[in-house]
Amino acid sequence: LWPDVSVEPNNLQHNISILRKALAGSSVQIETLRGRGYRLVAEVKRGPTTPRDGSTKHQSIHFCRTSDDVRLAWAELGEGSPIVKAGNWCGHLELDRSSLIWHHIVESLSSSRRLIRYDARGNGLSDHDVPEVSFERWVRDLGMVIEAADLDRFPLIGISQGASVAAAYAARHPERVSALILICGLVRGWRIKQLPQVTRHFEALLLLMEGGWGQDNPAFRQIFSTAFFPDDSKEEIDSFNELQRRSATPENAIKILSTIGDIDLRSEVSEVRAPTLVIHGRNDLVIPFSDGKELAAGIPSARFVPLETKSHIPLAGDSAWGRMESEIQDFLAAHD
Repeated sequence: LWPDVSVEPNNLQHNISILRKALAGSSVQIETLRGRGYRLVAEVKRGPTTPRDGSTKHQSIHFCRTSDDVRLAWAELGEGSPIVKAGNWCGHLELDRSSLIWHHIVESLSSSRRLIRYDARGNGLSDHDVPEVSFERWVRDLGMVIEAADLDRFPLIGISQGASVAAAYAARHPERVSALILICGLVRGWRIKQLPQVTRHFEALLLLMEGGWGQDNPAFRQIFSTAFFPDDSKEEIDSFNELQRRSATPENAIKILSTIGDIDLRSEVSEVRAPTLVIHGRNDLVIPFSDGKELAAGIPSARFVPLETKSHIPLAGDSAWGRMESEIQDFLAAHD
């Protein structure tokens, strides 16, 4: 547990004694394993995660393993025909349903369908210590979850950098994707755009993230939160701060942001054959509105819906959320 630290046996025994006294009378005990150490003995029961709206839908969590030996956590929620959501940064299968950031989207997508979603590598319940974080791996990971869920043909939705992952998968597997929904996505990452001011901005963020991301003090993460949700409440900002901290380590957050900079779909978006809906906030401060237009323009016959919002992802209290939800449900019904 503590490499390069020497622990005196008497010190250890003394603290175990204190713990046993503190646990006296409870259902939890510390058992001595002679010659090996100690074991916590307790009856553990795991109940379903309760979302903010009180939904009692049961979520089942599974794991699959990728070709480079990374364990991915994926979940099923709701009943009916399947819909798949590509993984994105700041996601956590157990926290999303009670998060102010994701709960309304998760509950809406699973209201009449079997929603399949997963934590991207380095995020949430998936492995954090991973050999590689790259766009190609993100696309392959999506395919791995689809195979694990034993899906044939389905609508696919991607949000933020997950939109790029979803678009690439749809271009490469037209026989699997029946409809495609891309929200706040991009064709070119910040490094590929080769705009000096943008590059300096993100390189400075990467440098600051080394020391600021994982701290209990959310001051640094607040920079991200206010960019993602500039007009939202303190409670919503605090919720995103905490989700950032708990979903990824500082090292993985740096790798993810850097990888987003390398996304380049210019040669692939024209290969998408599925009916496509592209949604983007007109005043998005994270991924500019022009990126959404570029994405929609590159996909044959894509329908583009601008939202009147500054938020990167419209929250439940945002008037743009009602428009976004109705557009998604109408699009799915039309292409079922």
